[in-house]
Amino acid sequence: MGDPARRIARARRDARRFARDARRLAARHARRLGDARQAIDRAADEVDAAAEDGGAPRLSQSLRELDALWEQHLARRAKPLWREYTESTLAAIAVALLVRGFAVEAYRIPSGSMVPTLVVGDHIFVSKLAYGLRIPFTHRRVVDLGQPRRGDVIVFEDPREASKDLVKRVVGVPGDVIELREQVLYVNGVPQPRTPLGELTYEERTEGGSFTDTCRVYREAAAKGDLAPIGAAPAEAESSWQRAAAAGVATYDVLQCRRARAEQREGPFEVVKPGHVFVLGDNRDRSADSRGDGGWQVPIDHVTGRATLVFWSWGRGGVGPRAGVGARLDRLFKRIE
Repeated sequence: MGDPARRIARARRDARRFARDARRLAARHARRLGDARQAIDRAADEVDAAAEDGGAPRLSQSLRELDALWEQHLARRAKPLWREYTESTLAAIAVALLVRGFAVEAYRIPSGSMVPTLVVGDHIFVSKLAYGLRIPFTHRRVVDLGQPRRGDVIVFEDPREASKDLVKRVVGVPGDVIELREQVLYVNGVPQPRTPLGELTYEERTEGGSFTDTCRVYREAAAKGDLAPIGAAPAEAESSWQRAAAAGVATYDVLQCRRARAEQREGPFEVVKPGHVFVLGDNRDRSADSRGDGGWQVPIDHVTGRATLVFWSWGRGGVGPRAGVGARLDRLFKRIE
């Protein structure tokens, strides 16, 4: 009894699948089928009913009726199964390539240069439409949707090594002069305020391995508006920052691992050229950025997009099979400030 029972059960499953395929194909070509679609739906319903509680004669009869309608109205419209799967797969690949080419791209953080904002093992989404529409694999922008502003975290092609992508924070826009005095960021001579937040212990990776370090964290506030050059008066600097802050303020955390020495300066660097930006890592003491080689700038047409979201993170401090290493649940879907 076992084999006949299994054969009957399989026949009923195949009958239901045939009825489902007939309905789906009839719905897809409803306009061309006209009244024939209703006849197909009725025949498919009868097949389902016979497969549910009818005997073998009823099931056989209902299948013959549906098969006749299939041959008359649907057979020439049906695609081979391999073709349906191939077309669906190709369509999915095409959509994925279009999205990656024009809208969103994923990027993995390989170093600690952006700690505490981004850590090694973070996987982020980069909005490629943040500043416009660019032809994939070129530097040509066909639709302009704005320019990077101070405080934006961007992914860009290294202008010194085209095959290398970097992620840094914009601190200078065209016309700005960037300088660090005792590790405080100055833009056109105007200090960008920062507030101490305590300490952070993090993992730093090097070519020789990795080590942990404990550094001071500051919350920095960069004004987004125009910062006109000022004199030395503190009141003048404050009023200039307040005027620029009326256009918006980017607040984010930066790391300081070395003690600032009195009168220590980096820069002032060359005025940021039109069509360029000046970038720094948030881990200011351990970032290879625009301060290197006497100062370099990023052409805006080299910018891939703006980093928007951490969608996955794996590493130390996470939950996983290895002790202390796994998914960092607290970083999932974290907005990048």
